[in-house]
Amino acid sequence: MAQKRPITKPGSEPDRKETIIYHARNLFQERSFDGVNIREIMQLAEVSQPTIYYYFQNKDGLFLAVLLDILAEIDDEFNRASRSDDFKEQLEIIALAFTQRPAPNLPTLFAELRRRVEHNKQFPDQGITPNQARSALTYVDKLWPRSLENILQEARRYGEASFDNLAFTANHLLTVFAAYPHSPFTAYETKNREHKIDALLDYLMTILKTNNTSAQI
Repeated sequence: MAQKRPITKPGSEPDRKETIIYHARNLFQERSFDGVNIREIMQLAEVSQPTIYYYFQNKDGLFLAVLLDILAEIDDEFNRASRSDDFKEQLEIIALAFTQRPAPNLPTLFAELRRRVEHNKQFPDQGITPNQARSALTYVDKLWPRSLENILQEARRYGEASFDNLAFTANHLLTVFAAYPHSPFTAYETKNREHKIDALLDYLMTILKTNNTSAQI
């Protein structure tokens, strides 16, 4: 996945918003929602608190903007994978989107999203509304499973994959992609990154060549 685009034209409106997201993104990925202080983001982005709230309304709005920024970058890689004619290369592009450092911890980020939605139900002036959360959930509930289903259908058509349940297999792959970099059994170290990607791809290619994918999981 491409690195975060460089910030240019210091002081411009788009630059100021991107700068806030950039620094907030680093902090939210390092810590929990509660572990990030708006004042830290203000200092790193060199903006005032009113400026942050002008763009994002509150801390919840900033968290959602960060999550959508991460998801949009991964989605770009799904689209790039769909344009490849090589099945293994498609899987590799998607795998790298989830594992490129700093690897986005989507399970943790989405757990936090659900927590902020529950918080909104108790305190309507805070948290994230279900409607707002839908913009993020669409990626994992619809867009990415659909992209994987299209890729898998083509692979099966050309004899590169064999499985019984298309939707199940697509969702299993998505779960593996999101969870693999953060598994306690595959500690993420730069020096082993290539080996771990190769191991992941070998595993996926193996289960996808069986007649019954669900039986192998």
